[in-house]
Amino acid sequence: MPVLTAPPPTARPALAPTGGRGPVEQAVVAGALAAAGPETLVRTDVPQPDGSVRLYAAWTDRGGPLADRIDRLALARGLDAWSWVEILTHHQHTTHRGRIEVRTHPLRQILADVERGHRGNEEYRAGFVRLLAHDAERSGRPPLPAPGLPAWPGVGPQLWHRYTGGDMVLERHWLGR
Repeated sequence: MPVLTAPPPTARPALAPTGGRGPVEQAVVAGALAAAGPETLVRTDVPQPDGSVRLYAAWTDRGGPLADRIDRLALARGLDAWSWVEILTHHQHTTHRGRIEVRTHPLRQILADVERGHRGNEEYRAGFVRLLAHDAERSGRPPLPAPGLPAWPGVGPQLWHRYTGGDMVLERHWLGR
């Protein structure tokens, strides 16, 4: 029968409070990556005290190269931000760790939709265009050029790094903030 003993008074815990949120955020991201299968995009949204959200994007084994291939194909086929929203929403599994949201996206399923040129629901696409135009007008920004939607934002590290300057973490704010 095991005997439990108290640790010596000089023993320190492996994790000590630092006052920062970074170690907790990194631990959640590492845990999500470990739990996901190969060829998966893992996006982790971490609410910040100021109301913004820190987004971590990471890829499991063989996921980065496959995701970059998906991006090249999506851009060549003219898929846009609405196609991206519909495809990623359709192929996501969402879990929560407290207020932190973790979304995993199996990249082979995304590739199949991109290969068949899935564009999404046209009525919803038109609504998304109106939402973006209204948000631009409200915030004093010029509207997006026709057709009013950004290009495919990407699922791979090459496109994401282009938008984030090579950093795997980017801050994003909700529309209209």
